[in-house]
Order: sequence, then structure tokens, then C-alpha cells
Amino acid sequence: MVASAGPSLGIPPLPLLFYFHYEDLDAVVGVLERAGVPVTRTGHPPHALGGEVKVLDPDGNTVLLGQRKRSASRAPAEDEGLIRFSILREAAALVSARGGAPQACQVTGPDGPRCPDEAEVKLADSLGDSVWACLGHAEQILVTVPAAFIASHDDRGIAAFLGRR
Repeated sequence: MVASAGPSLGIPPLPLLFYFHYEDLDAVVGVLERAGVPVTRTGHPPHALGGEVKVLDPDGNTVLLGQRKRSASRAPAEDEGLIRFSILREAAALVSARGGAPQACQVTGPDGPRCPDEAEVKLADSLGDSVWACLGHAEQILVTVPAAFIASHDDRGIAAFLGRR
């Protein structure tokens, strides 16, 4: 869903992010480059073993293009020196710019002890539960917990928005 909200929701501005998978990423990149679209190769993350690139649409929204499987003709690529885009790192940078997380990672391990790492992002789910997490745990949560999302790092949520109406 893409929507416009007014008045402002008072959340940190994040660009929209779109992700598309292709069977032949090189062919798509070739078309984009011939059209003069700047393309940034971001490497071969686990979800895009055939490669991933980043482009911006005319409004500045991020569009990531990936290829799930590595091409049979290609050897595993070296990703050194490539820029890796991460919406989690973008959210963590916003939290850091506002003074950082108010506490350490709240995720506990299988044996019960809490993670010793610093929290960098706040996650929430559709049930209203939230947790401050390090980037490693945040990625695990976003991949494994249905309806989990990156939340505003302050305590103003939908209830506060509705309360202003």
C-alpha cells in the first residue's frame, strides 16, 4: 500500500522502498543503464544470490532489484567494495542521530540471558508488542515474525495519532 497522510505523522522521514526480483538481473540492468538510469550494485545478499542493485525513482524512492538464484554460468562473486543498502541500518542511523536507543537489546537467547549488544532499532508487530533490538536480532525478527516492522523509536504510535484527531 502506498498512501499519503496529513497532517504529518511525526515519524522520521524514510524514503519508500520497493523490491523486485528478476530471473535475469543483468538484462534488466543493461536496459536501465542504456536508458541513462544510475545503477548501484549492492552485492549478493542471501536473498539475492544472483545479485542486487539499487536505483532511485524520480521522487527519490529506493528501488532494489534482485535475482534470487545465482546464474549457473557465474562463480560466487566477491562483494568487497560494494555498497550494501539496508533499511535497518538507515533506521538505526536515525535512532543514533536522535541520541540512540534508550536501552540495550531486549532479545533473550535460548538459554534465557539477554543479548549483550546495544539496541539500535525498535521493532513492533500488529499485536502492539515492541522490542528494542540489535541489528542482528532485528533482521532475524523481521524475517521470521509475521507482521513485524520497524517502528518509530519514540512511544508515539497510532494511538497518539488518533488522539490528536
